[in-house]
Amino acid sequence: MVIFLLALIGAVAVMIVLAIGRLAFGRREKFDRRKFFPWLLRYFIFNYLFCLLILYLSLPALTGPFWGWQWLVWPLIISCIANLFAFARPAVGMLEDVSAAAQSGRFRTVGGSEQSMPRDFSRGAVAAAIFGLIIAGLVGIVAPLLITIFSTWFDINAKALAAIPNVRIQKSAVLPPTDANHIVLVSKGVAAYKGQQVLGSNGQNLGSAYGLDPDSYTLQSIKGHLYYVAPLSYNNIFVNLSNPTTPGFVVVDAENPQAVPQLRTEDTQAGTSLRFLPGALLNQDLLRHVYLSGYTNGRLLDPTLEVDDNYHPYWTVSLMQPIRGYVGDVLSDVLIVDAHTGVITKYAPQGVPKWVDRVMPASTVSQYLQWWGLYHAAPWFNPSGLGQETPASDPELLYNRVDQPVWLIPMTSSSSNNNSSTGVFLFNTYKNEADFYPLAGIGIGDNVVSTFKSTRSNIRNYDVSSVQLYQIYNTPTWVAIYVQSTGSPSDSGSRTSETVSGIFQAVGLVDARNLNGSNVQFDTSLTQALQDYQQWLTQQGTGGGVTSGGQQTVTGKVLRISSVQQGGSTVYYLQIEGQKNIFTANLSLSPKLPLVQSGDTVTGTFQTSSNSVVNFQSFDDTSINLGGTTPVPSGTPTPGATPAITPTATTKPKP
Repeated sequence: MVIFLLALIGAVAVMIVLAIGRLAFGRREKFDRRKFFPWLLRYFIFNYLFCLLILYLSLPALTGPFWGWQWLVWPLIISCIANLFAFARPAVGMLEDVSAAAQSGRFRTVGGSEQSMPRDFSRGAVAAAIFGLIIAGLVGIVAPLLITIFSTWFDINAKALAAIPNVRIQKSAVLPPTDANHIVLVSKGVAAYKGQQVLGSNGQNLGSAYGLDPDSYTLQSIKGHLYYVAPLSYNNIFVNLSNPTTPGFVVVDAENPQAVPQLRTEDTQAGTSLRFLPGALLNQDLLRHVYLSGYTNGRLLDPTLEVDDNYHPYWTVSLMQPIRGYVGDVLSDVLIVDAHTGVITKYAPQGVPKWVDRVMPASTVSQYLQWWGLYHAAPWFNPSGLGQETPASDPELLYNRVDQPVWLIPMTSSSSNNNSSTGVFLFNTYKNEADFYPLAGIGIGDNVVSTFKSTRSNIRNYDVSSVQLYQIYNTPTWVAIYVQSTGSPSDSGSRTSETVSGIFQAVGLVDARNLNGSNVQFDTSLTQALQDYQQWLTQQGTGGGVTSGGQQTVTGKVLRISSVQQGGSTVYYLQIEGQKNIFTANLSLSPKLPLVQSGDTVTGTFQTSSNSVVNFQSFDDTSINLGGTTPVPSGTPTPGATPAITPTATTKPKP
């Protein structure tokens, strides 16, 4: 394996430093090969084993300053300390011998120098230790400090850090539309609860040996549908030692809270067992397996379990290279590891298979945007914070379309008192590119969760989970799900919206610019909530979110019409001849609506949707002509003067 060679190189490098210190700075001591070579061999063996241990356990990346070899500071320091302790023991023994000689009268000096010295006393070992510590201090403290200063400090370096993400500032403040058919209605917490319920569904009592980490659930698209996938992991080291693989993984539907989770093991599909996974023992650990396979020239980050469209499991690992001293990681390669066989395939970031949803780590994206927010429009030294921005939350995986994921990150000012956005980032999940939309005024942070909790419809006080920002009906919209807490141990203590575990109860939508509990559209189904939300937008005068390119016009005869009360307003439902959808219209669209009858010809515009019920954006009944001449029905005589009756002669019949 590659680490044996790396450990050999490291041990040789450490011994070169120590040997130079002993030979060059310990010249007052006569060279004694009987002392030097045993000393050299002992410390070489120790350093080789120590380097091997460091490489195996910590997996240092051989990249960046000193080509990544700064980890050798630790074996160098330990060797130097060992040499000092080796000197201290003979020195103490020498003092004891001198004291005993003085008491017995055998202590003699010539010219003031001691004539009785312990045979194993070595000034060379002390010189080697001091020289090694000086080198360790230069490489481990002074050099990193200088490299950090000259690569990250001052305005020129700050601007370079801010420029690492390739940001395109969009002129439009409108986000790309979100496909309402693929809104996530299951949070990680809910997925973890559902996954745990299915763990024992195959009758094999898998829960006694394997578990599901709530943080391991990964949102991804499989065959055009969104799911969470989580690997089965070992419950303890004894299970790990007795089993070379875990049985498989759990798949939880992220769009349908009522769907039954899938437990995919070797019993259901061949090739689903996981031989390599993070945190496993020895060479079964995923990152150690990759490192020992020769991928030592970069930082191995963000191991993520993804399955292809055939549900075969793979791990994706991002290989990162720093470009600004010790910081500024950029994506170099993507490693896709077959979780079943361990085969590793390297791809360029743009060349990964289409079923892979992301290769840009969320932590790297957060760091990029922190630098961008701090320095792109503000100087490096800026005590006032003027012009600075900061990410308002961690990156959220958003699917504009089911096959186009992006990282969504709202930005806000650096002031801790600001509760609204300065814009929104959509960061590419495949490469270092981001679009910044100047979408100012969106409510963020705890205000969003408080708004959903405060709605009057939440009479059972459900917990709010999975708060996500979407572009729905051309309106930035916060979508949240309401869950009934299960009271599991994971619910205790501090919780975030993603970690609240429980059972799905309802979904809520609210205009991100109008955070108010009374504006939340709350319903047990997404379809009804979307319909209520569009009606609410229509009432607010936004037209229900008309977007260019998705608007259609319909004209036809009314077959049926009926009105219902929804949320204090009257909504009319219309069935139009030749149309498959049922149309709804709010009274604010037209005063003609109460007068519409079956057989009238109406026209209206609506937003393209796959729902069976769609809202009119505009409406008119062309059969009703207000303010004009009343139409005359065809075939009806025009009223006029009564005609005069002319008397006629009557002929009497002859008898």
